[in-house]
Amino acid sequence: MRITERVISAKKCVRDKMRKIRRTYTLIRELSSIDGDNINRKFLDRVMFSVETLPPLGKEYWWLLFFGRDGRQMMVLVYRKFGRTMVFNGQNVVFWKTEHGAFRAVTTSWICDGKELHDLGVTNPVIVSSNRVKALVSRISDQKLIFKGKFPEYELEIGDLVHLKMTEGNSSENKCAYGVYLPPFGAGWIDIFTNAEGTVMGKEFVGTAHLQKVVGVMPYGSFHWARVVFQNNSIFSFFCLKTGEKSTRYFHISMNFYDHHARKYIRFRKPRLKISEKKERITTWNIEGRDEENELRIVLVSYAEKKFTMHGGGSQTYIEYAVTPAEFMLKTKDKTITLKDLGEGIGSFEDAYGSPGF
Repeated sequence: MRITERVISAKKCVRDKMRKIRRTYTLIRELSSIDGDNINRKFLDRVMFSVETLPPLGKEYWWLLFFGRDGRQMMVLVYRKFGRTMVFNGQNVVFWKTEHGAFRAVTTSWICDGKELHDLGVTNPVIVSSNRVKALVSRISDQKLIFKGKFPEYELEIGDLVHLKMTEGNSSENKCAYGVYLPPFGAGWIDIFTNAEGTVMGKEFVGTAHLQKVVGVMPYGSFHWARVVFQNNSIFSFFCLKTGEKSTRYFHISMNFYDHHARKYIRFRKPRLKISEKKERITTWNIEGRDEENELRIVLVSYAEKKFTMHGGGSQTYIEYAVTPAEFMLKTKDKTITLKDLGEGIGSFEDAYGSPGF
């Protein structure tokens, strides 16, 4: 190939990549403009199974969480970022993407049986994602992973370990999209909440699933996140950003409670938040939040934990806690709800902290 042809070809590649990066920003902007459950199914499926072109600071991941009515939990993570390499839990991993939906990324998973956490390790496989056939095919350890379907029905298989079918959830809001868009930074994500039934590690599993897909262009940061499912199908969830690992200054706060008995969401508006951690034999998190109309306190006790560390283009640590609520009280202007009304619960609490980098 002559030099002129090479230059023309290189310019065309740059233009194509810039066009695809603009498409990624457009997607983030669309998700941030929805900011709720008004997302159509076609767009939801497109976000779930598409693979985006990432600019510097770009990240993309699938986070699949399962909560069993018997206290078992499971987490599956597929993660990729801009750049060629990183260190994930001490293991060197590489990244690349083709034009045909194939890419190299990180997969990891843990299963908690209510007492003990079973770690499936970190794998750096080739992954194939197809928006056309609505499927993500990969590997975790020596097990083949297949996640497929269309809203609201999905299937997850991990070798002989996991066979789950997901169907439309019981809550009034079972799909939503959110985002923050402050160019050149931004992040958009979808959340899907379903029922889940099948087998996990050879035992029958009945519970719920939280399926999330995130696309972002942002430095690593610090935050807390939690989701707890109670015996009567009510749900508590919250998320907040913080300014650093030990910071008690919280912003971008969302706190919600779904009252399954009343079929009603209680949303805190700009809640004042207080979080405290107590580390002894087990870790306990005390979360308090209030706004002008509502007041909530929940104490979460961990029974298992798993740490994920990432280094490369900044650093990030995720500490995942499998938790049960030891206390719960929600006061509204109409009523008070306690753990006695809700029954036992299980959930996850995430303590994440990071340092930015390029």
